[in-house]
Amino acid sequence: MSSPVKRYGFINAKLRARIGSMISDEKAEMLLRSGSLEEFLQQLKDTPYAMLSEEYDKTGDIQHLESLLFAREVELHKEVIHYFDGDHAALVMALTAKLEIENLKAVLRLFFSNTVKRQNIDFRFGYLYQGPIVSKIDWTQIANANNFQEVLSALQGTPCYETISGFDPESFEQEGLFYLETAIDTCWFKHLRQAVLKMPKQDRRLLTSVLDTDADLKNIINLVRFGWAYRLPSDRLRSIMFDGGSIRQFKEFEEFLKAEAEQRSPLALIRRRFPKFASQLTQRQLDSTSNEHLIFEVEHHLGSLRKKEYRKMLRGDPFTIGTVLAYFFLCGRQDAMIRSMLNGLYYGWSSEAIREYAL
Repeated sequence: MSSPVKRYGFINAKLRARIGSMISDEKAEMLLRSGSLEEFLQQLKDTPYAMLSEEYDKTGDIQHLESLLFAREVELHKEVIHYFDGDHAALVMALTAKLEIENLKAVLRLFFSNTVKRQNIDFRFGYLYQGPIVSKIDWTQIANANNFQEVLSALQGTPCYETISGFDPESFEQEGLFYLETAIDTCWFKHLRQAVLKMPKQDRRLLTSVLDTDADLKNIINLVRFGWAYRLPSDRLRSIMFDGGSIRQFKEFEEFLKAEAEQRSPLALIRRRFPKFASQLTQRQLDSTSNEHLIFEVEHHLGSLRKKEYRKMLRGDPFTIGTVLAYFFLCGRQDAMIRSMLNGLYYGWSSEAIREYAL
C-alpha cells in the first residue's frame, strides 16, 4: 500500500499549481467590467480559458463555447483519474460520474422533447458531450430513442440503471422529468458514498464530512425550494432528500413534512442547522420576500459556505484527497462564473445581474 506522501505528493503539487493559475478575484472583477462579449473574450486570452476566444472568433457560437467548457471539465477529471489506481482511482471516477449524470439528464431532456413534445432535437444534440465519461453509454441512442425501453437498453450496466428502470414512462407526460432527474442525482450520491467506504481512514473521514455537509446543503435547498415555495407533497419531498448529513435526523424535519403545505416554514430547519444564517432571516422576511428571491438568497449563502469548506481543505494536510476535492470544486465554480458572464453579456443582462449570478 502506498504511503499518503507517495500517493499524493506529485498530484497534489500539480493541482495546487493549477489552482494558483486560476482566475483571481482581481481578474474576475476586470472581467465583470467588460462592456461587451468581445471585450470579455479578449480579456480571457491570458487565462486558462483562452480557447474560448479563439473558438468564438471561428464560430461566433456561444452554445459551442458552453459545450467546450463542459468537455474541458470532463478532460480535467479524466486526467486526475489517471494519476491514481485501485480504490483511489475508483473514488475519483465516482466523483467524475457527476458530470456523466449531468450529461445524461441533458440527453434525457432531448428524448423527452423528441418523444413527448415532438420537437426537433437535431441542433441541440450537436452541442452535448458525446464521448465516454465514466460508463459506456450510447448518447445518440438515448436522444433518438423511440421509447423508454430503448433508453434503458443504452443504460444497461450503468450504476443508475435500476433506479431509472423503476420509472413508468407514462408519468413523464404528466410530471415531466423532475422526479427522474432527482432520483438520478440521489442515486449518484449513494454510489459515491459506497466508493468512500473503501478509502483509507483519513480520507474516508474527510470525504464523509464533506458529503454530510453537501447533503445538508442540498436538502435545505430542496426543502426551501420544493417544500416551501412549490409545496410538494410530503411523500414526494421525502423521496428527493439526499442520504447523510444531520437535517433528516432533526425533529424539525419531520415537523416540516407533517405540516400542511401552506403552513410550512423553513426557518426552524435553517436555524437548527445554520444558526448564523437564520439570524439574518425573520418570519416577516419569509412572508414578504418573493419565493424566487429567497430561494436565490438561501442558495447563494449556502453556496458560499460550501466554497469556504473547500478552500479550507487547501490549508489542511496536503497528503489527503482534500486537494483533489478542492480542485474539482474550484474548477466547477470557475466554469460556472465564466458561463454566467458569457450568457449575461451575450443576452444583454445588466452588470448587477451578471455579478449576482457569476460570483
